[in-house]
Amino acid sequence: MEQIRVNERILLRDRMWRVKRAQNLGDDAKIIEIEALEPEEPRTLSIVTPPEEITVLPTEDLQFDLSNLGPYSPWTQDHRIIAATMIKETGLISGARFGRVNPEAYQVAPALRLLAKPYPSLLVADDVGLGKTIEAGLALLELMARGRANRILIITPPGLLLQWQEELYEKFGLDFTLIDNQAALSSVQTDLPAGVNPWDSLPRILTSIDFIKKETISARALRKRWDLIIVDEAHALAESGTPLNPYRTQRTRLGARLRASARGLLLLTATPHNGYAHSFRSLIELVEPTAASLHGTKNVIRRRVDSAMIRRMKAQIRRPLPDGREEDVFPRRQVLDIPVAADPATMELLHKVASYCSKTAMASRDEEDADLVAFAMQIIKKRALSSRLALERTIDHRLEALRKEEAREEKPAPGEIRDLQAGLPLGEAAAERTARRILRSAIPKDERRRKSETRALTAMRKMLRSLSNADPKIKALTDELERVLAADPSEKVIVFTEYLDTLQSIVNAFEPIPSLAGRFTILRGGLGRGKRKRILQEFEKPNIRVLLATDAASEGLNLQLFCRRVVHFELPWNPNRLEQ
Repeated sequence: MEQIRVNERILLRDRMWRVKRAQNLGDDAKIIEIEALEPEEPRTLSIVTPPEEITVLPTEDLQFDLSNLGPYSPWTQDHRIIAATMIKETGLISGARFGRVNPEAYQVAPALRLLAKPYPSLLVADDVGLGKTIEAGLALLELMARGRANRILIITPPGLLLQWQEELYEKFGLDFTLIDNQAALSSVQTDLPAGVNPWDSLPRILTSIDFIKKETISARALRKRWDLIIVDEAHALAESGTPLNPYRTQRTRLGARLRASARGLLLLTATPHNGYAHSFRSLIELVEPTAASLHGTKNVIRRRVDSAMIRRMKAQIRRPLPDGREEDVFPRRQVLDIPVAADPATMELLHKVASYCSKTAMASRDEEDADLVAFAMQIIKKRALSSRLALERTIDHRLEALRKEEAREEKPAPGEIRDLQAGLPLGEAAAERTARRILRSAIPKDERRRKSETRALTAMRKMLRSLSNADPKIKALTDELERVLAADPSEKVIVFTEYLDTLQSIVNAFEPIPSLAGRFTILRGGLGRGKRKRILQEFEKPNIRVLLATDAASEGLNLQLFCRRVVHFELPWNPNRLEQ
């Protein structure tokens, strides 16, 4: 063991310390008293080495020791080899020269961070629109150029697969095999010898998180280690729930398997934090387990998080001007409310809905299904605030289950309920099905309560059908769209809604308005890649002014070249959905 001297600096547990006292215990064992060098955590420790492993750091004093010098020729030869590998002849980094992009300086930062890590793992949490796909591609090229990434797996939401495949090929010349369902897997399998696992033999694969999260698929896909796994919209891998009731979803469990099956892990998301520390911590743990602690001073926590995450906001990206000043590269976003003037009859209906939901939840508070009933009431209130049609169809589902035993359904699995509560990016069909099953299964056993609920819901439906005026929320939307489109003949608008019922109501409201009828297109979940692409191409046409889209179809829309206005028709449970 090296001789340990007083006042020497050592590295222990990934931190620097200074030796205050060292005492020999015999057989190369020592007891050492040390103090932390970081000013934010002044404390001392006494350790025994071994078993503690320490590294003596170079002295802070300037020294010149001839015994530490080596031959010059081998040193220069080694560095020429390094330069040929890392710098090449055209730039500071090697792989970027193979791309067909002109990267911004900030887009190279993730690649440089990854290259400095023996285990290339990082959470890239840059703002929406800063080009995380480009950043991932540049990092990928750099690792490939150094022979550190030969087997690569990219995982994205289903709606982004085609976009990723096209951008990787067009911008970086990288061809990825797309395996996003069982049919695609079978098709790839036919081109391989019998018994060969495509996940083991193909070097570059692109798949969806909904496909690979299945236990049977992930078991085959992750059997052989990948050099690099890239996950887009990686917030879906975080823990869900509240600090008092955290839980791991199927996607969270997938994240742990990805970490164990990869030599490098690159997570991409514009929204890494949903407001709960445990959820953010779980993302940090995937890329840097030693940094996944949010205890300590702000400086200590920031230092840990910065070692695992890189995050830049649009406001931080500025361009120098000739006169020495700086200007914003990206225009500042404006967030405006569209006021809705509800008439007295509509307000009375909403009050009745709130009263019914409150009384129903209170009546079941001591029962086994209290949480399920409470969640069912939240669904009713949320749909009531979306549109009249969404409320009416929700009431119909609940009434049918209250009146007819055969119309009742089995409770959803706990995981399905948690995914819906967490606001995870579920497909429309899955979200609608889970919500319907909650409404039709959270039925009281007591007949008197069922009759009481039936009377209240029947009265609300009768009041709802008696309203003769237009839905005030949809009227506010159409008025705003008419104003915007009249002011600028080239303006386009995207309208997002959470529910298919509300989407249908908006379509019905557009038909009698000359400036909107026939001048919109609809994008919803569950569409094939080709159909989705054709709809987006249609939106680019000058005569199409509005894109009506559901939240399930919203991820990964790159429409910023010809559209700058977005309208959110509802506020989601998790405000991060607005950003996503």
